[in-house]
Amino acid sequence: MPALWIELGCEELPARWVEGLARQMADRTAAGLRAARLLAADAEAEVRWTPRRLVAKFAAIPAQQPGQVEELVGPPAAIAFAADGSVTKQGAGFAAKNGMPAEALYRTKTAKGEYAALRRESQGEPAATVLAAALPGWIEGMDLPKAMRWDGGGFKFVRPVRWWSVLLDGEIVAASLGGLAAGRRTRPHPTLGGVGSGLAVEIAAADEAEAALAKGFVVLDPAERRRRIEAGIEAALAGSGRRARPDDGLLATLINLTEWPAVVAGSFDAAFLRLPSEVLVTVMRDHQKYFAVEEATDAAPGKAKLAPQFLAVMDLDADRDGLVRHGNERVLRARFKDAEFFWRADRKRSLASRVDDLRAVTFHARLGSYFDKTQRVARLARELAEPVGADAEAAARAALLAKCDLTTELVKEFTELQGVMGGLYAQADGESQDVWQAIYDQYGDQPRTAAGAALGIADRLDTLAGLFAAGEIPTGSRDPFALRRAANAVIRICAERKLHLMLSAAVRQALIGLARNVLEGALEGLGQSSPEEMSRRLMEFFAERQEHYLREAGFGDLAAAVIAAAPDDITQQLEHAKALEQLRAQNRGAFLKVAAALKRMRNIVRKEDWESEAVNPALLTAPEERRLRSAVEAIARDRGPSFPPLRELTALADLWPILDAFFEAVRVNDPDPAIRANRLGLLAWAGRELSQVADFSQIVIPGE
Repeated sequence: MPALWIELGCEELPARWVEGLARQMADRTAAGLRAARLLAADAEAEVRWTPRRLVAKFAAIPAQQPGQVEELVGPPAAIAFAADGSVTKQGAGFAAKNGMPAEALYRTKTAKGEYAALRRESQGEPAATVLAAALPGWIEGMDLPKAMRWDGGGFKFVRPVRWWSVLLDGEIVAASLGGLAAGRRTRPHPTLGGVGSGLAVEIAAADEAEAALAKGFVVLDPAERRRRIEAGIEAALAGSGRRARPDDGLLATLINLTEWPAVVAGSFDAAFLRLPSEVLVTVMRDHQKYFAVEEATDAAPGKAKLAPQFLAVMDLDADRDGLVRHGNERVLRARFKDAEFFWRADRKRSLASRVDDLRAVTFHARLGSYFDKTQRVARLARELAEPVGADAEAAARAALLAKCDLTTELVKEFTELQGVMGGLYAQADGESQDVWQAIYDQYGDQPRTAAGAALGIADRLDTLAGLFAAGEIPTGSRDPFALRRAANAVIRICAERKLHLMLSAAVRQALIGLARNVLEGALEGLGQSSPEEMSRRLMEFFAERQEHYLREAGFGDLAAAVIAAAPDDITQQLEHAKALEQLRAQNRGAFLKVAAALKRMRNIVRKEDWESEAVNPALLTAPEERRLRSAVEAIARDRGPSFPPLRELTALADLWPILDAFFEAVRVNDPDPAIRANRLGLLAWAGRELSQVADFSQIVIPGE
């Protein structure tokens, strides 16, 4: 069977998009081929990409669609056939409508009864014909991060498409995309391949395309480009006693920025090492896309002392005259000098002296300045200190200084260093370790200290409360203020530090602080919803993010169940989910029976819209309902810190025979209104008591 080669050649694509676009093109093409009966269900494309091309290759597809036999079901047999078996007028009409003789009709049995049917056989189209007609539509239907119209017509893509090659073995597929006809020509490396001289790479056949591009100085396989970069780094540092600082994100970017990567080493004046390493690495990584180099000591990779050296990745075969190295060194020297100047200028003032400067830095047009936000966060951090286990003074001090680095020259120039520079300046000012580390860690979700946890949670809760009040609530994919990420960070901080923080109370404190600040600042337009309504909406938002977190942690359908039982406490949710998972693994049968019984209990109460949990022991006339009440009371009596969730769930699993016997013997909807009310109260009370670890009505039971 022939191989299929598809290459879409563009002007340079952004590194952050190129892999996703390549995989999407391959996936859409594979789905289309399967629908056209040209690809097996388990077959996949080989996906390749560079910054200038997206490639999907299929090892083998049939040259022609296989023939297809289709059954066309018509009217019921009683209408299509007469009593003597002959075809009626209605049956003949159905056959004629489908271009077939009446004699072709036959009887077929379906779920709805016996019907008349026709069998139609169709010959498949050549694969090249199918591709020519369908492939452009598959590509035009891609979901693009940003689209531009580049050909004067209706076709849009993220960058102008300059060529595309589609080959079925050695034959060109006559497809057209945005007025551009597919061919067998592709373009080599823009510098090394001689494109400026009008040269191009001719692809003889699909299986030879990758080798042909390699002759044009294009390494099509991103895994091979990774190996080249890693080998180049190793060769550049061989025998030096140094190593590249690990940076998978930068490596991935450089793989997607190059077609023929090579590594060149450069150096800088060791005097710059007096600057904080965070500044040097940010300049090298984020601004120049260089790997930092560190001394190969016993320190963990990424923690060792920096060396006055860097590694750049160029899209060339070699730097024979050292011009690339020299140019990179010159640019880096200038950037370091700027950073050094800003560091010295900023150090002339303490961080604490900048608090008042935050009045001139707007947080949000309807929420005032960062000074206003700082006052709110400092109060909230102090209030959260006790449940988080932090020193209240340290948490409040860190919150007061946390945003001051926004007024520094270095952060204005290198915005990636927000928070980090505040921590470094606070350290240089002699602030306590609790304070400067909390400031340093404020934008991460793994703060090193309890004060950092208090600050991180308080800052994000204030942001969430304020922006929800200002109407900036995420909808669909729209989340311009990254509020989902803020909520995720609160959840992760609590989970990682095993904090039993009552989230609803913390949310209310944030809303109270916001209301106080709004009144003090005479801000208008807020408070359109009541505090209770705003708190409810925020907790619903957190529940959504909690479920996302638990599902990502592998708890699947258990996530909603534990959130319903403990909406306030992510740490408790994790504990309950782990216990549920363990019970389900150890005793799946009992687990499912209890879940089904509790669902039934909950459904009865909901159907009757029953709220009262009042139970009169004198009206418990059946022994099964008395046993149920005693068993539930025993579980409730033993519950507490010394009664872990797994033990409670195990006791609950042992309860299923009692539940089963109750539903078998007891008629809840008793004719006597008093007994009926008592039994509904019993179910409402028992359902609540037995759902302290999880709401079993939220758990998926096979077969439901």
